[in-house]
Amino acid sequence: MSSLVFVFLSFIQPDLDQQEYMLQAVNNVRARGCKCGDTIMRPAEPVVWNETLYSSAKSHAKYLRSKRRLTHYGRNGEDIGTRITKTGYKWKVVGENLGEGQKTFKEVLWDWLESPSHCKMLMNPKVEEMAVARIGNYWVQHFGKKAKR
Repeated sequence: MSSLVFVFLSFIQPDLDQQEYMLQAVNNVRARGCKCGDTIMRPAEPVVWNETLYSSAKSHAKYLRSKRRLTHYGRNGEDIGTRITKTGYKWKVVGENLGEGQKTFKEVLWDWLESPSHCKMLMNPKVEEMAVARIGNYWVQHFGKKAKR
């Protein structure tokens, strides 16, 4: 894929090319493995895009923009698990990365990889799905693995 740079406009869902670009960038890192702070992270299986995770990420990005600050807690102090459960996503594992101020996905991905906790979430071998939303200056990346029924 060419070195496309995607910038989302406020409430517009990323199109298939944008989704593929983000997945490819994340999965390239997961395939190689990397160092997250002092921790060597082994290669991990690729993740796939999930629309329900996108919906939850977009909702939280809207909330962050309304509050004008980063927080892993939503309205009424809801954590990531509670927020994703409310979308109907039946999960076994969930996770969240946040960013503020980056202009492109490449920039926010770099920042996540430079942060040990964000990097470890991105490399978590237990997650199988992800989505990314950007509203204004706020980025939200949600990860999940569905619970078996």
